[in-house]
Amino acid sequence: MSISVIIPAYQAADTIAETARAARAVVGVSQVIVVDDGSRDGTSVAAEQAGADQVIRLPRNQGKGAALKAGMAAASGETLLFLDADLGGSARHAGSLLAAQGSSKAMAIAVLPSPPGAGGFGFLRALARAAIRLLSSLRAEAPVSGQRALPAALARHIGVASGFGVEVGLTVEAAHLGWPIVETPVPFEHRATTRTLAGFRHRGRQFWDVLWLALQIGYGIGWPALQSWRKGLRLTVWLLAFALLLTWTWLISRPALAQVAWAAAALVLWLPALWLSAVWLRLRKPNYLGRSLPTAAGLILPVVALPCLWWGLDGGGGRMAAIIVLAVMGLVGLLDDLFAGSRQARGLRGHLLALLQGRVTTGAVKALGGLAAGAVAGWMLHPGRWGEVALDALLIALCANMVNLLDLRPGRALKGFAILAVIALALRPEIIWLLGPVLAAALVMAPSDFAGRTMMGDVGANALGGVAGLGLALVLGTWARLASVLALLVLHLLCERFSLTDLFARNRLLRAVDRLGTEGLPPLPVGSETAP
Repeated sequence: MSISVIIPAYQAADTIAETARAARAVVGVSQVIVVDDGSRDGTSVAAEQAGADQVIRLPRNQGKGAALKAGMAAASGETLLFLDADLGGSARHAGSLLAAQGSSKAMAIAVLPSPPGAGGFGFLRALARAAIRLLSSLRAEAPVSGQRALPAALARHIGVASGFGVEVGLTVEAAHLGWPIVETPVPFEHRATTRTLAGFRHRGRQFWDVLWLALQIGYGIGWPALQSWRKGLRLTVWLLAFALLLTWTWLISRPALAQVAWAAAALVLWLPALWLSAVWLRLRKPNYLGRSLPTAAGLILPVVALPCLWWGLDGGGGRMAAIIVLAVMGLVGLLDDLFAGSRQARGLRGHLLALLQGRVTTGAVKALGGLAAGAVAGWMLHPGRWGEVALDALLIALCANMVNLLDLRPGRALKGFAILAVIALALRPEIIWLLGPVLAAALVMAPSDFAGRTMMGDVGANALGGVAGLGLALVLGTWARLASVLALLVLHLLCERFSLTDLFARNRLLRAVDRLGTEGLPPLPVGSETAP
């Protein structure tokens, strides 16, 4: 196994020589690369004199991420060992870090001893720990440790974040792919950042880089392996979608303050809602690629839309119906996310058969709860007209289950909801009071869902489908609702016999729509020597 050591260095003329010599002495090291990140104090000369195999000089200071990228491009080893330039002679302990990788080729992170009486106030470490916990569920002891060993294939696959977000990005992205991560104590010594103006400025720059990276990944706008132009494109499309929603709702229904409140509430509450589902409720499950993701990110929908509907624009008699549908659909969906087991019945027929056998499944509770919520909403819309009530109940429940069936791949459920919402709004634009808050929350969730970094879960899919069904119940006449119910029943019967995923894969148009906007981080190639 060949090992390439990469040492990013800036203004490190006094320590780089000793660090490079100590790194060279580590057993198994075949290459030592020093990347001088625009230093003006002779760092490059000192590294060359110390015997570094390669010294890369960046024309200007570009940050730690850029320095590591340059080093990775020149590295030839199967394993990469990242070391800070100020370790000095203690870099000789890097062998312990390499040993911690073991046969699994894990990402090994060094936990350094804390130097007494130095450092900041812990804000950076707290932020980095919270970001890693939210985005990967890991409890990191050394979230910003720059001393780590990892397979070169993994490092190149997940990419390197810019600036000082490198360490958090590496940890989050490796965990996202299900890669083994180990933290091990190593007696490295490094120059601690003191509580001086220069120290606080340095820590502040680190804090901002970590915060910006966490926001990009958390909102699904970008991650280290994604090219800059694609990040810009995702952000532009996202902001344009918000602008379109706000403009549309402002033209249809004043005052503008309500529409701004929808968007602001969704943007602010997204990460807290994600923390609630992924960390507090521990709702993480493997997706279709086997990655462990937050599985009830759709909790943002009722969290945002219920207060907006309660205090928002006047929806007449339909407002309470909307609140009931959204609350009940979200609740039974959350129960399914919380308690559905691996041996749960599959499909409507499976849940019905289990119920006839005296076994109540969470899927049956979800279906019955959806019917009950739809019936109550139908009664509030058409009191005393039992045929209309039954139509509304079936339409709302079937729409909810249809969106659930779509929620097997990134972005599908949101696209299905968007189609139903556009139909409802095209027929009766004034029901924006119902769909506006849900659309705002769905827009906030969309980049992360499309990127395959979160799953909305039954709480989200159920809420989306229930609201879409209620929207159709408000705008369609009796015969149109009957036709919609029959069409949905046929679709459900087809889904009992055929796979929707196979249908999407076989049809060119559906395949193109299915892939539109989805851009997740794929797994490493099958058969890779470094695959976990």
